[in-house]
Amino acid sequence: MTPIWVEELAARFWAAAGGPPAVPRDLTAAAMSALPVSVVGLSALHLGGVRDWLARCRVPCPLEEPDRPLRACLFTWVGVGFVFVDRDDPPDERRFSLAHEVAHFLRDYDAPRRLAAAKLGPGVLDVLDGTRPPTPEERVHAVLRQVPVGPHAHLLRRDADGEARTPAERAAEDAADRLAFELLAPAEQLAGERDPRALACRLRAEFGLPAGAAGDYAAALLPAPPTDPFAARLAQFR
Repeated sequence: MTPIWVEELAARFWAAAGGPPAVPRDLTAAAMSALPVSVVGLSALHLGGVRDWLARCRVPCPLEEPDRPLRACLFTWVGVGFVFVDRDDPPDERRFSLAHEVAHFLRDYDAPRRLAAAKLGPGVLDVLDGTRPPTPEERVHAVLRQVPVGPHAHLLRRDADGEARTPAERAAEDAADRLAFELLAPAEQLAGERDPRALACRLRAEFGLPAGAAGDYAAALLPAPPTDPFAARLAQFR
């Protein structure tokens, strides 16, 4: 079953983009027409290269994370976004990397801004952009209406193995993957599949997903049946 929030964000995106293109989908044109986003391809993408590119454009980037290689990343600033992708990657990896970063923009940046503006008024966007602190009245209304008010936090922190450090960051990465899957290969178009391996092959051949993403999506749509712990213990004695 596709989560409702995934369906809603995907539908909003495609409505703004004028409908989805044929598969395999390249989201470059759709993202730049539907969202205030620019897509930037850089060779040998790494954090230092992103910082240098932003500096040349005179865009402030206070991020202090150590330099490391990247497949892609999203940088947002006062309502707009820059999606950086490694242009040296194979087409299927670039396709999924872009969809993943677009998903981050939709879920982790644009959706909270829409919610805050709807509940607290458009003036609160200055708070989210970090240009002013929230007023006492905004703080009270934010608590009462359960709307986070404050500058957007980055999700780039990684441990020595390249994994997201906190449960919240890991959850955000998993959610971005799930929305990216839906943008590239809608679950309703895959409803007749019953074999995870066949589904993964179809996701690669027809929808252009890279092998790892295709396997993860197939496993999410066709999870293995739960194991009976009692039966598993009995099997140890066979």
